[in-house]
Amino acid sequence: MLALCSTTIRFGVLIVLACIQVSLSLTVVTISGASSGASMANQMHFAFSNDISGCAVLAGPPYYCGGNILTAAACMTGPVTSISVSLLERKLRSFENNGNIDSLANIKDDPVYIFSGKYDPIALPGLVKLNEKLYSPFGANIKTNYDLPATHGFLTETYGGSCAIPNLDTYINNCNFSLAYDLLNHLHGNHLIKPRSGFVTPLIGQMILFDQEAFMYPPALLTYGNEPSSRWLVDSISLYNPIDWGWSTSGLFNWTLYSVVVPTRNRAAKTRASSLSLDNDGFAYFPSACAKGLECSIHVALHGCKQGKAYVDDVFARKAGYLEIAELNNLIVIFPQVRSSLLFPTNPMGCWDWWGYTKNNFATKNGPQMVAVKSMIDTVRMINRAIVSAVSK
Repeated sequence: MLALCSTTIRFGVLIVLACIQVSLSLTVVTISGASSGASMANQMHFAFSNDISGCAVLAGPPYYCGGNILTAAACMTGPVTSISVSLLERKLRSFENNGNIDSLANIKDDPVYIFSGKYDPIALPGLVKLNEKLYSPFGANIKTNYDLPATHGFLTETYGGSCAIPNLDTYINNCNFSLAYDLLNHLHGNHLIKPRSGFVTPLIGQMILFDQEAFMYPPALLTYGNEPSSRWLVDSISLYNPIDWGWSTSGLFNWTLYSVVVPTRNRAAKTRASSLSLDNDGFAYFPSACAKGLECSIHVALHGCKQGKAYVDDVFARKAGYLEIAELNNLIVIFPQVRSSLLFPTNPMGCWDWWGYTKNNFATKNGPQMVAVKSMIDTVRMINRAIVSAVSK
């Protein structure tokens, strides 16, 4: 469920003003994640349920299962009997009582999608299914997908490795099934337009490459035609137009921004981002209508371990299947990026924090990566609303 204009304190005045400008409309925000991204997704949903109204958990353990590094391994490989769902539920209620997460009453009727491949050797199906047991007492609208003959990875209709054999290059598997559509359709009330099988959906919107640290600490106000706003946009965003994109892109409204054709894969992360194991840059896709002035819903898609830009360039963002659905249904998609770090913090495989490598409060509203991703959501929403406001004048 959504709370009107709920956000962090430093954005409070801005978002209220923006909402007034768009007639008090709500922006629907949903989230999905694979593997470690699945854990991050359910953490974000439980922590920020005032604002995030749906969640897809793909081949990952339930909330707070990996409360520390010693217990994290059991959350992937079992045994299932070693994980107490009632204990995890009590932890959630304790966090709620202490104000560390939003009210659990918000979860009622929220769409939740849970996927586990039958042949997953990394996140055992029995452990992934515990998500269903944890969400059920809170009244979530749950759809499960446990029957596909798939290994550990993200399933697509046409791209990737064999469905049943681990694809260690990108963890994307061609299973003749669009996991992106199935989850997004459930999260949006089963009303989404599906890309036509055998046809290529023109991606005529605009992919951007954004400075993740800048999106964590945006200006207080973004206004079209305002010189400080324009300077921040130029410094923080590049139009991502790879030479093999294949379509003329829309740009981002009338802003003049730099264009890049390849991701800066090996650029060293800035100090603040590096301390959180975040990559320097993230991706986001603005469908053509959203880039030109339509207020759009937002979806956050979180990659898994060894699946971020530092490992696979733009493959997860471009090939998982989100973009085509986004263009057809006016969904802005954000692809935050994590990278590996050996020390301070220790995250050797580029995973999202689901066991506390950043801080002990990793799964709450104050968790470092949680705050970062929430700020990225708020910043993208602010950009979209700045475009909407400019068009409406």
